[in-house]
Amino acid sequence: MFIDRILARFKIQTKVLLFILPFVVSICAVGITGLYASGLLQGRMEISNSVLQSLNGFKDVYAGMSQFLQHTTEENRDGVYAKLSAQKDVLADTVDGLDASADKTKLVDAQAKTQDVETRIDGLWQLYMGEVALRDAMGKSLNFLAGEQVKILEEATKMQRAVRQDENTAKSMLREADRLTVASKFFADFGSDYSRAATPEDQLKLVKERFPQINKTERSIATVLPKSQKVVAETIKKTATELSGYLSSTDPADITVPEITRRVSRFRQVSIQLSGAAGEKMREATRIFGELDEPIIRSEAILLTTRKLVNSIYAIQIASARFLGATSDDNRQRLLSEIAIVQSDMQALRGSATGLTFFDEVADALVPALKKMEDDSAALVDTSAKRTQQFTEAATAIDLIWNQLSDFAEEQKTSAGVERDKANQVSVLATVLGIVIALVAGGALVLTLKGPIGQITTAMRKLADGFVDTNISGEARRDEIGDMARALGVF
Repeated sequence: MFIDRILARFKIQTKVLLFILPFVVSICAVGITGLYASGLLQGRMEISNSVLQSLNGFKDVYAGMSQFLQHTTEENRDGVYAKLSAQKDVLADTVDGLDASADKTKLVDAQAKTQDVETRIDGLWQLYMGEVALRDAMGKSLNFLAGEQVKILEEATKMQRAVRQDENTAKSMLREADRLTVASKFFADFGSDYSRAATPEDQLKLVKERFPQINKTERSIATVLPKSQKVVAETIKKTATELSGYLSSTDPADITVPEITRRVSRFRQVSIQLSGAAGEKMREATRIFGELDEPIIRSEAILLTTRKLVNSIYAIQIASARFLGATSDDNRQRLLSEIAIVQSDMQALRGSATGLTFFDEVADALVPALKKMEDDSAALVDTSAKRTQQFTEAATAIDLIWNQLSDFAEEQKTSAGVERDKANQVSVLATVLGIVIALVAGGALVLTLKGPIGQITTAMRKLADGFVDTNISGEARRDEIGDMARALGVF
């Protein structure tokens, strides 16, 4: 055979090695392919684990951002920063773990978006600090309005109190005039009744009956007499003392009555003086009432407009609380409506309090405060909207990162499947090739050894049977069979 002729040049061990070596190589190829596939799958698993870790981490980042938006504090901000930093490290390790030939586009883009999210967190914090400053400014404006509100109410109350005090003074004068009039009438009636008494005994009896009223009347008018009429009270008091002495005297009536008559006659002059004092007080009260007509009307108007302004400021405080609690354009429009009402009430107060410097100064102070509240509320709505927008954009970026990492994980899964199929194909091919090589090598080895050895065995049997002219084949071979054939030929 052709193969045998070729292989006859080599030693048996060389031929064995020659046929076994491809089989060993194929087995090694299968092992190496298995190791390659195992390493490949291990790498893919590590990358997949990194991607899954990133996905879970970004889920935590989103939860942290929500917490940060609802409760914006340095602690929550630092927590989001820490989570983002951890995700950046995980992404960097994942990128570094990929082969140079691998497509890193999605991971690199995810890294860029992670940096963008971190930047937006910085923006959210800056917007929050600006919002805090605006809220503080609005709080100061509200405190200023509350202070001015108290001042306005106090000033209007003070003005009304002053007018009421003058009015009460005039009323007191009328009451005092009435007391003086009553006292004047008492002394006039006393004198008249005394004159009409028929006998000294009747006169004495009348004096005794009216005497307690004399002292009472003196006490009632002593504090209300004008300074110029204080002598009237002294006259009444002195006359009462003298009458008391005559009333307690044991002298006959014809002696005491003439003296009593002279004292009673003084009361006619006292009645005239008291009537004059009463008229003076009535005239003064009438003058005060006349002068108070315009101030009372004006104070009532000022107090009315002041109360409206105070209530309007209360309405601003309520609207501001609603606006600061839920910052929206609708709540701001309600606040602006209340501010417009306050401005209208201020104009009404200016009209009612024309010429009163205090109210003009208060109105001038309120105008810039209200204008600042309008500006601050507008800035606050804008800042709140920007915060919401920044959060939405950051959340969108996280969604994109999530989708990119999910796509990358899916790509890794697909690539791992393809490479696994290739490794399986190589392994199957190497196994089949090894089996074929083993079969071919075994067959060739059998053919190489079985034929020549069989021929030598036959020749040896013939020699043993005495056929010395037996032809020995294979003497030209260079392998061990050739050596056996040549040794047999010599034999």
